[in-house]
Amino acid sequence: MKILFIARLFYPHVGGVEKHVLEISKSLIKKGNDVTVITEKYNKKLKKTEEIESIKIIRLPYPKVKYIGLMSIWLWSFKNRKLIKNVDIVHCHDVFIWYLPFRILYPHKKVFITVHGFEWDNPLSKISLWQKRLAVKLSTGSVGVGKFLEKYLNIDFSLIIYGAASKLNLRLAKDNKKIVYVGRLEENTGLLKFIDWLNVHHGYKVDFCGDGKFRKVCENYGIVHGFVDPIPFYKRAKYCVPGGYLAALEALAANCELKLFWNNKVKEDYWKMSPFGRKDVKIWAKKQTWDKLTNEYLDLYNSI
Repeated sequence: MKILFIARLFYPHVGGVEKHVLEISKSLIKKGNDVTVITEKYNKKLKKTEEIESIKIIRLPYPKVKYIGLMSIWLWSFKNRKLIKNVDIVHCHDVFIWYLPFRILYPHKKVFITVHGFEWDNPLSKISLWQKRLAVKLSTGSVGVGKFLEKYLNIDFSLIIYGAASKLNLRLAKDNKKIVYVGRLEENTGLLKFIDWLNVHHGYKVDFCGDGKFRKVCENYGIVHGFVDPIPFYKRAKYCVPGGYLAALEALAANCELKLFWNNKVKEDYWKMSPFGRKDVKIWAKKQTWDKLTNEYLDLYNSI
């Protein structure tokens, strides 16, 4: 099967969606599929085209100018429409708007959408909610990352997922006073609630794997490493404060205990409507592998 993924950012950029697309692509290829990823050339030093672990990566220019940027993507995509025409499946990760004109041009092409979440600076933006509902309506099948999305979008997805994690080889002893925080250093992540918790519970050492507005505040409580791979930090930390599902699954795979924080109702539902508050969460998390998630994608492709 020839599959085209469309994602705003991709490897080597660090992030949850980027890792999701990378790991699913690798797993799909192992199962005999052909995968191409169209993504933004976010760094001038990156090649326009390259192949990594048999994944064909095509990076398009994206001028960050409102409306002009989107028009340039549509124009580039039209000039390179064979990339769409010659595949069996098109799968957009959030950026369905990049594909929108081609839904009309290729009405019988199977196209899928994965909605990875909300824009947390304004999660209930009417325009954003409308765009996500439209993307689901125009897609052949849809995937929602988290049950909470159905509540706020008032729609039903074809498939609800929470991501996956690779098994980690753990040999190091845990430090009971060490916490790893993974995510943006912004108020809407629940960060300041975590800081309030630290002000009451003293003696903890925190590694912050992230960056943002509250970097200086966080430096008073630990070391801010920026957006780096958090896996080395999971191996030492007893606890993890995850910013999202992927970080939570990776932390559980490293035998960390989760501490969940939120500062608004949407983020509260994000966690409470997920399996991460269950008593058997570690047992459940062990079953959430990239191979299992890839099979769920393939089942969805073949069921419609």
